[in-house]
Amino acid sequence: MDRDGIIEALLLWNFWEKEIDTGIPRPGYLACIKKFLVTDEVVVLTGVRRSGKSTILLQALSELFKSKVPKINTLYVNFEDPKFYNFLNVDLLDNIWQAYIDYLKPKGKVYLVLDEVQKVQGWEHWVRSKYDRKEDVKIFVTGSNAELLSPEFATVLTGRHFQVPVTPLSFGEFLSFKGIKADSGRLWYVKNKNKLFNLTREYLATGGFPKVVLTKGELLRKELLLQYFNDILTKDVVERYKIKDVSKLKNLALFYNTNFTRSYSFNKVKKVADFALSLDSVQRFSHYMENAFLISFLRRFSFSLRNQMQAQRKVYLVDNGMRNAVAFKFSEDKGKLLENAVYQQLQCGNKEIFYFSEKNEVDFVCKEGLKVNELYNVCYSLENKETLLREVSALVEAMKYFKLKESSIIIAEGRGEKIKEQDFTITIVPFCEWALQSGDK
Repeated sequence: MDRDGIIEALLLWNFWEKEIDTGIPRPGYLACIKKFLVTDEVVVLTGVRRSGKSTILLQALSELFKSKVPKINTLYVNFEDPKFYNFLNVDLLDNIWQAYIDYLKPKGKVYLVLDEVQKVQGWEHWVRSKYDRKEDVKIFVTGSNAELLSPEFATVLTGRHFQVPVTPLSFGEFLSFKGIKADSGRLWYVKNKNKLFNLTREYLATGGFPKVVLTKGELLRKELLLQYFNDILTKDVVERYKIKDVSKLKNLALFYNTNFTRSYSFNKVKKVADFALSLDSVQRFSHYMENAFLISFLRRFSFSLRNQMQAQRKVYLVDNGMRNAVAFKFSEDKGKLLENAVYQQLQCGNKEIFYFSEKNEVDFVCKEGLKVNELYNVCYSLENKETLLREVSALVEAMKYFKLKESSIIIAEGRGEKIKEQDFTITIVPFCEWALQSGDK
């Protein structure tokens, strides 16, 4: 690819000669990136396709201009640009960099973004060479596959990178996209409680993909989510892993989207799924979809690592809206959607998460370091007394097991309160309140 063609392609994505709409800021991510600007390390943004990685980095570049960084000192390369399709190799990286230096002639530090860089084989060696030569360039890379941080990658860039996982919008970010500035004060929460309950229902149904949240009309949102689902399967699974039996891969993805929040072994999936798939294919396809951030598997808690690895795992989804767009639905599944949203919220923290199952089951066990310090059950509503008794009994069992005095039940509908059971305290808290207080971005 000649240099004129390279510059022509780059002009579309860069701030050099035009303004670019960078959308609604996501301050939590921008603060994290700002913290890493003063370091030499490569900043790696990973997360599901369309979660906002590219937009966040464009916002970060835009913030640099406020501190007098010249626009020509930024270079954004989108490797999904069709113009680069036939040239995705390390030579392309050299040619892009040289064309940029020759045409723009930047002076001082350059801020380089390599978007969806996993498409370029050997890119990590190119990045490391820039790092090792101590060139005056700050490098950011994004990727829609967890294998961007595979052992091979980690070996090449050991000690030379920081990772920033990017997810669809948290509940707090969702409110921001709806034009609502949340306040941590109790008065604000009480005044806006009814509105927040309505927005909780919308969030549980729509999910948090940024463009989807900003799109009006249920049909348009569904079409967008179906496109995302198919793009993730096609670009981040089928093309990457050279899958031949695409229909069986899609059937497995639909199975997980229909049966989420349940516990499975791969052998159980093979037996209960209503389509033929070998155990090896179930394992491989599940692993591939997990790498593409489409699904996650939650381990059962055990003090024995071996028991953890052998126990069935619960399956969760990257986004409720996508699930509602693609799954076979036999009911509203409101409780499952709430549980999935709580799981995604917990994923934003720096904690290990498990589920607990002995006589009863607790949805989430949170561990920091060597200590379990939080227990959560999730229930859409506690109006039924038998439901409340079941949830409380499970938490009391777990509190005794982990020697804790407190735990929580997260609800979507109903009022918050504290209840005492034996010597234990169980806090019932609405999702909207809990999400805004739990380190939301």
